[in-house]
Amino acid sequence: MKFLCDDNLGKLARYLRMLGYDTYFEQTIGDAELLSVMLKQGRIVLTRDSNLVERIESERRLLIESDSPEKQLKAVITQLNLQINKDKLFTRCLECNKVCSEVAGEDVTDEVFPYIIKTQDSFKRCPKCRRIYWQGSHYKDMIAKLKSVIEGLD
Repeated sequence: MKFLCDDNLGKLARYLRMLGYDTYFEQTIGDAELLSVMLKQGRIVLTRDSNLVERIESERRLLIESDSPEKQLKAVITQLNLQINKDKLFTRCLECNKVCSEVAGEDVTDEVFPYIIKTQDSFKRCPKCRRIYWQGSHYKDMIAKLKSVIEGLD
């Protein structure tokens, strides 16, 4: 399942990417471009715009009613019956949505602090924006946030 979040749902897009879902998001996207991307890429539109919802067939959209990103994620999981695959967690870049690749610590020594190299065993890099990810304290915080929304995520 592939998603397209409208410009009001940036945090939801990041949550879905954390879960490994292919989630398109642009900070500023007009309705015409959004509908074009939906059709070309076969995505389900997640939107807070009730007027936009009326223009999309029911199986290709979900109206998000809550302001809370955590409640938004819970609604998407519940209403679309999403299955959480633990092997897919944190496989996508949270910024640009590309699938990240494993990279050796020695390949990122010039790009992260020496302490990180000494304390981490596993690194991933985004092939597009070149961001580097590792399982530091920020990772633990994100897992805790996801667990607060998703039952049985251990």
